[in-house]
Amino acid sequence: MSLRLELENHEPQGYYYPGQEIRGNVIFQLPKQRKIASASITFRGKIDTEHIESRRSTAGNTHGPRARAHEVMRLFEYSHSLFQGPFDVPPQTFSWPFTFTIPKHVEQRRIGNKSPGFIPDGIAPLPPSFTWEDHTFTHDARARIKYKLVAYVDSGGLFKNEETELAVPIYRYTRVPPPIPQILKHEFFPSQCWSSRDLRNQPHTLKQKLKHITSSDPELKTPCIAFKAYVHFPLQLAPHQKTAIAFSILHHRVTPNDPESPDLVLDALRLNLKSHTAMTAARSGFGPSFSLMGDRYCEGRNPEAGKTLSFAPARLSLTGEEVYLSNDVCLADWRQGGLPYMGDFETYTIKSAHVMKVEVGGYTVGDESIRT
Repeated sequence: MSLRLELENHEPQGYYYPGQEIRGNVIFQLPKQRKIASASITFRGKIDTEHIESRRSTAGNTHGPRARAHEVMRLFEYSHSLFQGPFDVPPQTFSWPFTFTIPKHVEQRRIGNKSPGFIPDGIAPLPPSFTWEDHTFTHDARARIKYKLVAYVDSGGLFKNEETELAVPIYRYTRVPPPIPQILKHEFFPSQCWSSRDLRNQPHTLKQKLKHITSSDPELKTPCIAFKAYVHFPLQLAPHQKTAIAFSILHHRVTPNDPESPDLVLDALRLNLKSHTAMTAARSGFGPSFSLMGDRYCEGRNPEAGKTLSFAPARLSLTGEEVYLSNDVCLADWRQGGLPYMGDFETYTIKSAHVMKVEVGGYTVGDESIRT
């Protein structure tokens, strides 16, 4: 006997979208006569979060049970009957067709737990398939969103029942074109400051060097180049959208002997996309290790993709004028042939967002490089 699932409209990229139909067949091969009571197909989705504390962090008890918080939230469950008996069936091969429509919205509501989640109770967009884990010295945590088809053949007894399942990866997608990216200004922290004795017009005499140690005279301070740096990039960007990126600085003098108009050139810029995930799980159990009530919370950041921009050395204006480095930054180009970006989403127990970290590879002042 064998039981398997075959999809007719299997997507080449492997992902399905909310609102899309899933069509297929349940194939059941029966090599000899046997009794069949019923057969069914179920399409379900659920959110599963779990937080397990290390023994060392559980009330100082290194040998007792680990405090565990585990929560499962059912998003939806649809079932179709494929066969209804009971009948004694001769050897043959069954092919039962089925069709399901992936919902666009589902109701998210905690059962038996009144603690607030990341979103309020009610109807919310269907989240994408998702897997995240975080392992530290104090805890093990995981968060999953899974969708699957489950076929079941019931023989009417305790044994000889057949079950098989097939994962259905779901990716959030909309046919509505995303808005044109709006370039916004973001400041670097901390502010940039580079000091060097080489910036002095004339080297200090021995007397000035000795006085520099004990004096607060600003004329004797080591000159520096100080400025605020800004990157100009959208706050919202779809993976296949192309956008421009610009850079600017605003120079200011800290001491009277700082250079008035240094010649600054930007050498390199790297963009790193990171996902920021937060999860919560309801705590349950008994005993001293479970004395602390309430949900368990965990968060972490994981690298998604990165790219060092290619551009000619860019001479920077000291008055804050933007210097465009590229006009075709596209996140989809950073990840070739891999999984698609899941995008930002929120459920009752999982929240996932993305942050972009911008790193300056270095500046050049005259003939000297500044590493930051």
